[in-house]
Amino acid sequence: MIKLIDPLEGHENTLDLKQVVTEVFKEEGSLQKILEFEHRPQQEQMAHAVLKSIDSDEHLIFEAGTGVGKSLAYLIPAILQAKYSNRPCIVATNTINLQEQLLHKDIPSIQKLFSQSEDLHAFEDFRCALLVGRANYLCTTRLRKALLGQGELFESRERKELQRIAEWADGAAKEGIRQELSPPPLSTVWDAVNADSSMCSSKRCNSDHCFYRKARAQVEKAHIVIVNHSLLFSLLGAGVSPSNDADGVIFPNDFVIFDEAHEMIDEASEHLGISISSWALESSLRRVYNPAKRKGLLKRVGRLSDFDHVESGIHAVSDFFNHLHTANLGQKDRLRLLEPNQLPMDILPPLSKVARGLIELGENCEDETLKIELLDQSKKFQGYIHALSEIIELKNEDCVYWIERTGKQKQIIHLRSAPLDVSQILEVELFGKNSPVIMTSATLTHNGKPKRFIEASGCKTGEHTIVESPFDYEFNMNIRVFEDCPEPMSQDRTKYLDYLVRSLDSLAGSIEGGTLALFTNYQDLNYCYQHLKKSWLKKQRSVYAQGIDYSRSELRSRMMEEGDVLLLGAESFWKGFDAKGPALSQVILTRLPFENPNHPVMEAKNEKLLKEGKKAFFELTLPNAITRFRQGVGRLIRSKTDLGELVILDSRILRKPYGKLFLAELPKERFERDSLFGSEEEDFS
Repeated sequence: MIKLIDPLEGHENTLDLKQVVTEVFKEEGSLQKILEFEHRPQQEQMAHAVLKSIDSDEHLIFEAGTGVGKSLAYLIPAILQAKYSNRPCIVATNTINLQEQLLHKDIPSIQKLFSQSEDLHAFEDFRCALLVGRANYLCTTRLRKALLGQGELFESRERKELQRIAEWADGAAKEGIRQELSPPPLSTVWDAVNADSSMCSSKRCNSDHCFYRKARAQVEKAHIVIVNHSLLFSLLGAGVSPSNDADGVIFPNDFVIFDEAHEMIDEASEHLGISISSWALESSLRRVYNPAKRKGLLKRVGRLSDFDHVESGIHAVSDFFNHLHTANLGQKDRLRLLEPNQLPMDILPPLSKVARGLIELGENCEDETLKIELLDQSKKFQGYIHALSEIIELKNEDCVYWIERTGKQKQIIHLRSAPLDVSQILEVELFGKNSPVIMTSATLTHNGKPKRFIEASGCKTGEHTIVESPFDYEFNMNIRVFEDCPEPMSQDRTKYLDYLVRSLDSLAGSIEGGTLALFTNYQDLNYCYQHLKKSWLKKQRSVYAQGIDYSRSELRSRMMEEGDVLLLGAESFWKGFDAKGPALSQVILTRLPFENPNHPVMEAKNEKLLKEGKKAFFELTLPNAITRFRQGVGRLIRSKTDLGELVILDSRILRKPYGKLFLAELPKERFERDSLFGSEEEDFS
């Protein structure tokens, strides 16, 4: 029971939040009457489970099938508790699509519900805020300083970019985050004006003019704070927590809800490790001073020795990464580091000299603005030195270390590390803070049990519940499994790839709506795209491919607008792509989604399991593939009225003993066996 003071009547009322939630979600409740949403018993069950979790400070794992209405089921009880218990709620999502849904669809719906329900008027002034990483925000104080010193800092092209940012800040900017700028800002310029600096502090900036300070002010007053997984785990990794040993994960006495919780283990691993790129190091040095253009922070205050040290640092970084490119990676895109001190340490002394020089100049600088920037840069280089030393020496035996190439041209080299087991970290830093953590997704269990997720996440206490999707898959979905697909892993893959091209053309070309074909690698995707685009041009229908021309959101928009496209997707398209209606009438799984066993993290985990006497395929590879398979299947039916066909081309699902485990995860038992064999051949060259 919660006591609250009615601000209009001035007398004390006692409110039973459990009863309020019942009145909202029950048959003929306010959710149905006011918003005209259909009653879903599973949604009502979830809302009560969330309320109980928060009220009792117990963790909750809740698997809810597609269509349950998870977001309203956790948002409404979370808002009710947050507002009148004065407890901030952090909602962590993994995709921008879900963040936008929460902010632009779900939150306005709840505001309408509260404003039009007599019993909920006291809650209608709840506050919600979005928080992204501070490097995404523009700091107008730094912008103003950069404009004053642009002659020292930037070349002509960069000065034009600075002016574009300034014009945007004065007019079109809403949240003041770089994602609002199109085209995206130059990184070299944005680094000089974003809020990730000691210059952007409460002493020098305020919420009246600084976008980051405005966002922070909104967050401090908010009942619901929406963040992404990466920011939350980055904050945990940086040791951000309530002061004075107060309970709470990020804020005092808070509680956390993870939506898309199936992604949280990988996201934690990604952001609790190290990542240093050749591009980041080179850019940081040139921001301090660019010898070729004689621009940078040191232009006015640097000594000859400082200029020499920066130039030596640039050469050392170039030599170091060239060595990684030629001597280590060679023709490989990724290489695991197994022995300490195998990488050249020549990079460390020049960077140390740069860091020391920045400290000396910063401490003696009379210009307060420049002083702060110099000392900030010195801290950044000290961080680089510490991280490089850890990677070179492989200091943490509980981490895996590797080198990899990234970028469209594979021209950027990264040094990476990741904890081998995040469960021990999360058990302390997330689940041990005396704050309830609620985790929800459509894919948290295996064989109906959350044991594997519990072990991987470190959440050893709390409740776990599963509710099925309310969709009628027997009626809405048809499933076809092809028997004649060649072995995808054979030495000569020509037959397999030609089969993919022929089947995609036939299957996608035979329906009026749109098709999403899901791949497990970009090589196969690109092969199919190159062999299909000419024939589909003749049909006056579009074929699009992830990573070729358009962003993920643009690809979705084109699919929805044109209504009959063939879209080839990989990686993130298996788990976060959402398109309702006939524009997505068919999903084709080209291959069972087994992860690359040669990735350093997978390789190290496999080795650990083998040492424990366990079979890595059954303990790790297969469960991961089944989870991703379930996510891919879930792309097809996204609403109660959706109709569509699921096609599985990989015949291993019928031939291999493990195939029955995949088939058991299909949302209906019956499927058709089919074959492409005998189809007329067509020239796609």
